[in-house]
Amino acid sequence: MKKIVSFIGMIVLTTTVFSQNCFKFSRIPFFSGPSANGNYSLTINFDNNGNKAVGIVVKCGSSVILDTCFIGMKTGTAVFSGLVCPGGINNLSASFTLRAGGCNSAVCDSLKLEASGGPLPIKLSSFSAVRSKQIVSLNWITEFEIDAKEFIVERAEGTQFRSVSTININGNSSTKKSYLFNDKNENTNTTYYRLKNVDLNGKFTYSEIRTVKGIGAGSDITIFPNPARANSKVSVVGVTANSSIQLLDFSGKVLKNMNSNTVNSIDLSGVKNGSYLVRIIDKSTNEVVNKKLTVSN
Repeated sequence: MKKIVSFIGMIVLTTTVFSQNCFKFSRIPFFSGPSANGNYSLTINFDNNGNKAVGIVVKCGSSVILDTCFIGMKTGTAVFSGLVCPGGINNLSASFTLRAGGCNSAVCDSLKLEASGGPLPIKLSSFSAVRSKQIVSLNWITEFEIDAKEFIVERAEGTQFRSVSTININGNSSTKKSYLFNDKNENTNTTYYRLKNVDLNGKFTYSEIRTVKGIGAGSDITIFPNPARANSKVSVVGVTANSSIQLLDFSGKVLKNMNSNTVNSIDLSGVKNGSYLVRIIDKSTNEVVNKKLTVSN
């Protein structure tokens, strides 16, 4: 018997918030297949009151193989099977036009789905690591998750990373989700953290690495690298939880404003060459630390 393999599509949302009167997916649509006869299926899970519609155009390469409008009568699942695509599942794509009324009503949102057997379909929008005494708080936010299994939090004191915790994922999400893990860390040396993002098929990718200073390093805050290149990122090491980080020019104008609970780096996109001030304000103690930052090519 021919083995049936399922693949999940990578998606691009044209907007991140659905209108209240718009058709709503309860999970992101996905392709699966091939079936025993070599065809593929598109599955849509939806929440609907019966008055909303979604236009669906499925392509195999540049050829349209499905062009229809689906009106859901109630919350449920719609499966469009028998999709023939000789080029394989990686050649499939689908475009959706979400409509607040019937099939001829105005478009209120849209979504695009492209099949891929490649990278893990999890999108991180932020990831931070902030020390507060013996505890390092790791915070991260995902834009979407498709057939995701778990996050493995990894820590390194030198060059070797090891697992310190596993956070299970419920599989699928088309909206932003926040995660928090508090790691008891009494290291006196610099510690490095990263996330291993694992899907249901065992595939995985790694996040960017975050750095925190050792517990015996005091409250001194450092900017790394410094000088920094324009359009790069610099890390602010040594900030405590519940601090604000600002980038100012020497006229006092605030150019960037971040919260250390969500990010402990500064994106220098659009920042011209020159000297700047990084101001860190501890909201718990009202302590203010100013550091000079030089930006150059």
